[in-house]
Amino acid sequence: MASGADRISDLPDDVIHHVLSLLPSRDAVRTCALARRWRDLWRSVPAVRVAGDRGWASFDALARFVDSLLRLRRGGAALDACDFDLRFDGAFPGEELQGDTWIRRALRRQVRALRFAVSTHPRVPIPLSDSPLVSHSLTTLELRGVQGNDQVLDFSSCPSLVDLKMKDCYVGGLEMWSPSLKHLSMTYCVFYCDYRTRMDFPSLVTFKFNTNTGRTPLLETMPSLATAAVRLDHFCHDRCANGWYDDCGDAGCKGCHDYYRPDEYDCVFLEGLTEATDLTLLAYSKVYLFNRDLKWCSTFSKLKTLFLNAWFVAPDLSALAWFLQHTPLLERLFLRVSKLLILCVLVSTPRINKTKAVHGSKYVFDGTDIVSLALKGSQFSTYVGVSGAFADLTLRQY
Repeated sequence: MASGADRISDLPDDVIHHVLSLLPSRDAVRTCALARRWRDLWRSVPAVRVAGDRGWASFDALARFVDSLLRLRRGGAALDACDFDLRFDGAFPGEELQGDTWIRRALRRQVRALRFAVSTHPRVPIPLSDSPLVSHSLTTLELRGVQGNDQVLDFSSCPSLVDLKMKDCYVGGLEMWSPSLKHLSMTYCVFYCDYRTRMDFPSLVTFKFNTNTGRTPLLETMPSLATAAVRLDHFCHDRCANGWYDDCGDAGCKGCHDYYRPDEYDCVFLEGLTEATDLTLLAYSKVYLFNRDLKWCSTFSKLKTLFLNAWFVAPDLSALAWFLQHTPLLERLFLRVSKLLILCVLVSTPRINKTKAVHGSKYVFDGTDIVSLALKGSQFSTYVGVSGAFADLTLRQY
């Protein structure tokens, strides 16, 4: 400015801290050279943002910066957010547990929202040490490209945690547990192929489980659940090698013969979703888990909106009949087969058995497309065939 006045330095500390929190931490630290007023402001910025490895002379330089950044923060300064976004063309170049060290240092700094994302090529998860994550401040946690274990996946030492996202992670544990968690999203994660991971989240409200590999986990009851969206595809190990929709009886079929269900559990997955009011169940046609679970699953007593794709068609629409019979409050039913989306709006008429809408109706099939679906019974006020464009738009939110 013409007058040479430093108007920015006259701003209150909290305003400057907010501005610096929007910058990568490397740039925030560089502001210490602007003036004496700015010398130590970076030490109490409420956000740490580190991206790598571009722009650094070496990984060691990046590691030294991160170590110093976390160590030299002012002790009483609140850390609202800590975001590590580390991308490498090859393997992770640091020490095996270096990422784990940064996570735990951020937790000791009372971070409220922590994101730790690592992307390598080839994709190899970064291991975390075999000890629980401990924080009374952490409310939001996002992990990507890490390998967990039973100790890390026990989130009971994070009593304020309400939001957990995991993507491209190797679960690496037989149990996941949190008494406080309300929102859980797991995408492209790897579970054991010869054991089932037990998941116990009694306070969960929303649940997204999308395209994960290995055995589908065993879900405990979630009494607070409102919305669940599940997509199982050919990466899921709960599928029949012989193309059946239930137990094929072949001892050589790992999917059917080695089901890995504890003796006290008949229904391993769907029972945990029975309290939901909004449910999406999408599956690759050979994944039989939903069909098998329905044999033992209890009533979905609160369900109002249900979205199913092609898995419910085979072998005889019994899955669709089951849902119509065990969802007394169901109002909207979306059925998608291939590019055709059918919306059924149900009128609550308790005296009418909803299964009559399936049994006694006329079905015409051509490959995987439903050409005609005539649903009889006055509990259906309308059904509408919708083009594939709308179907894709509807599914995108899941």
